[in-house]
Amino acid sequence: MLTAKDVLYLSDILDQTLVLNKRVGNDLTMIKEKDVEKCFQHVNEVLCECYRTLLKQLEREAN
Repeated sequence: MLTAKDVLYLSDILDQTLVLNKRVGNDLTMIKEKDVEKCFQHVNEVLCECYRTLLKQLEREAN
């Protein structure tokens, strides 16, 4: 069981992950080198998975 402080901490991480995901997505539009673009795409995919995992945990705690 998560404490109220834990939930606030996870919520903050979710917000930061979403902002970073948007920044990486925006930067992807400006990248010209394929190797760098591939790396950024991987980072973006990992961020999305982390976001989903954290969100699921918070949803479980809410129920």
